[in-house]
Amino acid sequence: MAPTYRLMIVEDSADDAELLLHALRDAPFTISSVRVEDENAFVAALAREPFDAILSDYHMPRFSTERALQILHERQLDVPFIIVSHQIGEEAAVAAMQAGASDYLLKNRLGRLGRAIESAVERRSFRSQRAAAESALRASESIKRGILNSLATRIAVLDGSGTIIAVNKAWENFRSVRASVYQLPAVLGSNYLELLNAAVVEGDDLAERGLAALKAVIARESEFESVEYELQIDHGTRRYIARAMPLEGSADGAVVSHEDVTDRMLAHIALHDANKRLQVLSKRILGVQEEERRSISRELHDDIGQSMTALKIGLHRISQRATEEQRPLVNECLAIAGSTLDKVRNLSLELRPPQLDQLGLEDALGWLVDRQQGATGIKIECTCSGLPPRLPTELESACYRIAQEALNNATRHAHAKHIQIIVSATDRLLKLQIRDDGVGFDVDAARQRALKSGSLGLISMEERALLAGGRLKMRTVPHAGTTVQATFTLDNTDVEKT
Repeated sequence: MAPTYRLMIVEDSADDAELLLHALRDAPFTISSVRVEDENAFVAALAREPFDAILSDYHMPRFSTERALQILHERQLDVPFIIVSHQIGEEAAVAAMQAGASDYLLKNRLGRLGRAIESAVERRSFRSQRAAAESALRASESIKRGILNSLATRIAVLDGSGTIIAVNKAWENFRSVRASVYQLPAVLGSNYLELLNAAVVEGDDLAERGLAALKAVIARESEFESVEYELQIDHGTRRYIARAMPLEGSADGAVVSHEDVTDRMLAHIALHDANKRLQVLSKRILGVQEEERRSISRELHDDIGQSMTALKIGLHRISQRATEEQRPLVNECLAIAGSTLDKVRNLSLELRPPQLDQLGLEDALGWLVDRQQGATGIKIECTCSGLPPRLPTELESACYRIAQEALNNATRHAHAKHIQIIVSATDRLLKLQIRDDGVGFDVDAARQRALKSGSLGLISMEERALLAGGRLKMRTVPHAGTTVQATFTLDNTDVEKT
């Protein structure tokens, strides 16, 4: 479909205006036009509507081409301006073109008027597109520059020869960084490779590492390199990481950055120290807890248990001498004493089974399995292979408590029909597995519920494994069972040989 152009014809002769329109009758576009012949009409037309091109006579009694071009310039309007006149002279034509005219034609040679308009409109379109592209590019560059300058990391862009072609504000302000022994700053326009090489010549090992890393990136032998270094500044030592990576869209350019990681490293060290202190404290708390359990268990068994046994004996002797009226009361007291003694013994065993201290982990787990199986009716198996007679007390306690917690969870919540405890040991590793064929569960959801409710069974198993020098993994699928596995590293000095 042929385009339609809106033309303004600046002409004081209506006949000449008709002549121009007649010359465009075969043009590959349609036109609509308005004719003006003085400055006021010219300005009013510009204000009223946009035009695709302006055709103007050069010699007019009340208006001039120079003034028309001046008005367009003042209003910053990019409208193709074509002079169509009688002979105007070469100097006048050149002056008009310098003032902004797109073209000029003689009125007796209008054969190329259509092509002249098309060409002028196309050039204006090209200028508009280029201006829009340049504006978008400037906006993009401004955004990129703003992003780079907002970063605390010092960044420089190098070309393939190592020359610094762009830096951000942080790099400019990084006065402490010196890339050579001559204390020359790596500034915009300097050659970073040459500065590093000068430092290498003076025996700077750090510069040698940095130079090798940067050359590898520029040669595209590596996609990322980093070097850590320290700087002595007024307030002490700061630690940095220098990184080099390829410049995207470039065959050999590179981006170099220097990041101050001192605060991060100090925070990491502080966090590591805090975790170590917390682990020591947790380990001490668990040790004290186990010792208190051992002590209370012994107290219940040896003191209260013995006292309850003596009480039963005394009540039995009294029952032999009691009258018929007294005997029912004495028998009731005997029954209460017997029940209390059983509860004391069970509580003593729950707190700390003597097998764990006297016989070792295998016997303690065997007792736990028999007890749980008798209480729940669930089939529970325990197999041990390669287990030494004795392990470190801390390790035995951790394994027993993990197995105890896992068994409790499986018997209470999993609806399991079969549970296995498998303990295996080699010269280097001890593995403890508790498997069930129950309904399984969502580990993350269970952990969140535990934290909210204060029930820390899952978390305590992980903590016990960690504090004993191991790690705990849990594999579970809803309706497909659960496996709890704790793995510990063994040292030959940790086990008691048979």
